[in-house]
Amino acid sequence: MRRACAGPARPLRARPAAGRAAFQGSRGGSDPFVVTKKADKLARSDGRERRGRASALNTPRRRVHSLAPEHVGELGSIAALVVAVLGLALVIVGLTLVVTGLTMASRWAGSTAPPNVGQLGQTPLLAGIGMGVLGILLAAAPVALLVDVPRARTVTVILAFVTALLAVGGVLLIVSRDASDPILTAALGVFAFLLGASALILARPGR
Repeated sequence: MRRACAGPARPLRARPAAGRAAFQGSRGGSDPFVVTKKADKLARSDGRERRGRASALNTPRRRVHSLAPEHVGELGSIAALVVAVLGLALVIVGLTLVVTGLTMASRWAGSTAPPNVGQLGQTPLLAGIGMGVLGILLAAAPVALLVDVPRARTVTVILAFVTALLAVGGVLLIVSRDASDPILTAALGVFAFLLGASALILARPGR
């Protein structure tokens, strides 16, 4: 009696996961829906990586701008600047010697001047003129090199070498005397070293 009143039995609905598992087990492979989804994810990740690489390659790199000209280089520009500064220093020393030579006679104003007072002033006067001319050339040659004047590098190297040799000769001349000035000797030595090192740097192309 109870079984007759119970009515027709409702069919059981299989769960999606159970049905998918049963389908997967019946075919003996993986679920095509899951495989397709994984393939889509892999394709998207590959596309993102390719876009990132392409954007990285197409992005312009930041260039470090330098004030040094390309035909001279940073080290060569420093050497040229050193030569120019030493040239200006030589001009100042030359002007000092010229003034000393011109005012030599006025030092004995009010006293008895030596008979060769005119000759005493000629030596510093001529030395000052020579040093002034050489200093102007030393200061102008590196500037011409920086603005890329033809053969300016060769002229700068020759002037620096010649001036360095003259400074070395001055050092030897001062040392050979009995009463040598250590300050002047050290100054000429540093002057010769800086000029020689700068000339060697500028003598190498691409520096």
